Amino acid sequence: MVRYHDDKEFILVPYCADGHWTLFIIAVKVRRVYILDQLFKEGNKNPSHYRLTNVIESALLPIKPTFDMVNCNQQAET
Repeated sequence: MVRYHDDKEFILVPYCADGHWTLFIIAVKVRRVYILDQLFKEGNKNPSHYRLTNVIESALLPIKPTFDMVNCNQQAET
């Protein structure tokens, strides 16, 4: 995937799981993936909790990206 998008700075990947949206931002040139999830969860959020992280890792091979949880405003669970 990267060879087709190496001219891009960012790739936005909206992801909906169980009716909840999360935004993954792939920063191609710095090999980072930022995860924006405003749903409050007890305990720490971890990139491995999202099914999409494995898909993104596979798509970016042979590059091994770093996943970062972005600190954003939190919404109460409903």
